[in-house]
Parts: sequence; structure tokens; C-alpha cells
Amino acid sequence: MTSSFDPNVFLHAQTTESNEKRPPLPAENPGAEDALYIAVISEIKTATGTIEKGDRAGQPWVSMLVPLRIQVPPEVQAIGLNPELTLTDRVFLDLTPQGALDNSKGKNRQQRVYREACGMNKPGEPFAWAMLQGKTVKVKLTHELYNGEIVERISGIFPS
Repeated sequence: MTSSFDPNVFLHAQTTESNEKRPPLPAENPGAEDALYIAVISEIKTATGTIEKGDRAGQPWVSMLVPLRIQVPPEVQAIGLNPELTLTDRVFLDLTPQGALDNSKGKNRQQRVYREACGMNKPGEPFAWAMLQGKTVKVKLTHELYNGEIVERISGIFPS
């Protein structure tokens, strides 16, 4: 079965509507005592590349792209947001000189934070990033200026 979808249609498609930026999610959740948002982890993907500058130039890097489906409370939906909003966190992994995951003490802090938030940081128990999909966590947000606009940034992950 072939698809009738033709992306070239968008090249000539006309609209009279303007594109508008959505309002940013407030940094603090007004519907929660701890000001944190509830989020569900979606399918995690990887990104890779080569370090271009500094002491480690030429070495590989790996990151996990972690989509977090933020549950937007009704009082925040009132400013024009949908009940769910996906923000993506990027977790860079520390690697050994051989290119393997560095599990030595103090390395891969963000991986540890996600594992602890999901109750999966126990010695001897298997762990893979894909095992986080569907897990619920609490998320701390901050705002930062990016290209002249306020955007949300994931600044903390906690157990739900």
C-alpha cells in the first residue's frame, strides 16, 4: 500500500493565518505544593557526534534525548496551553577513552538522577535507558532566553 502523502504540497500551500508562539509554561506549577510538574517519559532516542573543540576534540559524544510529557494543570491551561506539553531533556553521557559508558563514581550524574527518580538505580539490577519509557517523574522548570524569546528548560528530575 502506498501513501498519498506528498510533502511537496506544502511548498505551494497558502494560508492567511499567522503563526503564534504559545505562552511559556510557568516555571512553578501553581497546582502543586512543591511547584513541580508531573511528567511521563516518552520514547528516548540517541544522538551522537564528535567533539570539535577543547582537550577532547575528535572524541565521540553520545546523548539521550528524553521527551517528557508534562501534565499541565487546569489553572495553567487557562493561559492557552493544552493539557499536555512535551519538552525534551538532553542528557550527555560520560564515556571512557574506549568509547564505553563510564560508570565510575561521580560520572554520568544526569543518568543517575533519572535512574533514582524512577527507582532504578540499584546495584545488580539491569538498567537500560529504554526501560525509562512510560515512567512518571516530577520535573522542575526554569526559563531562559533563547534567540530573544523565553523558553522552558528542564532543570531538575525527581521521584513522583
